[in-house]
Amino acid sequence: MTKQVDIKADILDDSDVGDISFYDFFGINYFTPSQLEDVLNSAASGEDIQLNINSNGGDVSAASTIYSMLKAYQGKVNVFIQGMAASAASVIAMAGDKVSMAPTAQLMIHKCLAGVSDPLNADQLRQIAAQNDSVDLGIANAYMAKTGMNQSDLLQLMSNQTFMDAKTAVDKGFVDEVAFAGDKTGIADKAPVFSNSISKMPSKKVVEKFNLLVGKAKAFDKLETNSSGEEKKSDDEQQNKKIDKSELKRELALLF
Repeated sequence: MTKQVDIKADILDDSDVGDISFYDFFGINYFTPSQLEDVLNSAASGEDIQLNINSNGGDVSAASTIYSMLKAYQGKVNVFIQGMAASAASVIAMAGDKVSMAPTAQLMIHKCLAGVSDPLNADQLRQIAAQNDSVDLGIANAYMAKTGMNQSDLLQLMSNQTFMDAKTAVDKGFVDEVAFAGDKTGIADKAPVFSNSISKMPSKKVVEKFNLLVGKAKAFDKLETNSSGEEKKSDDEQQNKKIDKSELKRELALLF
């Protein structure tokens, strides 16, 4: 028996409640460590895991958690990169005991990004840079364990934001085989191929503004509910409320 897991969305951390609310509101798919935990807990003892990846990446902490859970799993983990394994998704792919990649797929590695929304002084910027360097070393460790490459070469590939096709990924050791090449022997050979483009995850600033606007919208709804049993407001008050709510809807629409 084999338990299938599909990572075909942005990767979020379970602690990022604001991000998850944003994705839920707009019906955008996402994948979290807790989703993988549910699958692993439901798997029979030693049952194989078939992990299919087509993701542009996401939260590096969540990816590290998923990677660690897969490496600690007692059964065999087969990874199939179907379309894109970019950024954090490429880290997760390194957890496979066997990693296959479609000939049409891409693997992308780069250095981590830090979103800064508030004004910072030079000391604070240097601190963020140091944190980024530390995170990059952690990411490189996952690549080193899979490829056997030295750290400096991997960090240079990450600095260059390197895209790899299936053959290049095999040659460098990130992937074990190109799917559909030669005899068909594994589950990956039977799986469909999906295509996708690089997408940009919403910034923290956008998510924070979204949650603020949603909070205002809920306040308007509550105000209207509470006032339904009261005597009718003046025409000016009613008109001002309509204008305010229209402006709120306009701001929500302009988030992107």
